[in-house]
Amino acid sequence: MQQSATRELYAYWDRVRNGRMAPYRFEIDPAKIAALLPETFIAECEGRPGFRFRLAGTKICEQFCRELRGVDFLTLWTGKDRDTVASLIGKVLNDGAVVHGRFRATTRTGRKASFELVLLPLIHNGTTANRLLGAITAIEPSFWLGADPLERHELLELHLHWPDEVPAFMANGGAEVVRLVRGRFRVVEGGVKTRFVP
Repeated sequence: MQQSATRELYAYWDRVRNGRMAPYRFEIDPAKIAALLPETFIAECEGRPGFRFRLAGTKICEQFCRELRGVDFLTLWTGKDRDTVASLIGKVLNDGAVVHGRFRATTRTGRKASFELVLLPLIHNGTTANRLLGAITAIEPSFWLGADPLERHELLELHLHWPDEVPAFMANGGAEVVRLVRGRFRVVEGGVKTRFVP
């Protein structure tokens, strides 16, 4: 994680979860992350396959030139990228993984902007994660960002890791398991992180 907003949001989330798989939604105090809110979002994951934005920071909406509240997070992606993001969200919600990486957005006129992304699990109610806490932060934002709508989004790289070094379901021990997920990246359960490169 290179951007300060991404690192700070992760650090806050990690403190609040306090060794658990994920914190509860009500434990996230907006006042404690006020400076990060413009680049922060929450998506609800109760209905499959959609992941609707419940909240989207003002800076994210301004840079995308549209209101994102109510928009399905997966519609930002197409084809194999959408499949990859959906698979990784499953790891976030089911295994307590953290996803972070970079993507490139392109306008209709061909302008390009790069962003850093982080996805963190949240529990809204019950005992399972059913929300995403995330951040989308522009990397070296161009002067035109916010004036030209971003239309296409392409994954550049994603990292998948577990804050406690093992997936939630292996927290009490277990042998290393290696799998190929959709042939695009390797998940090493029990390892620290996995890297996806298209």
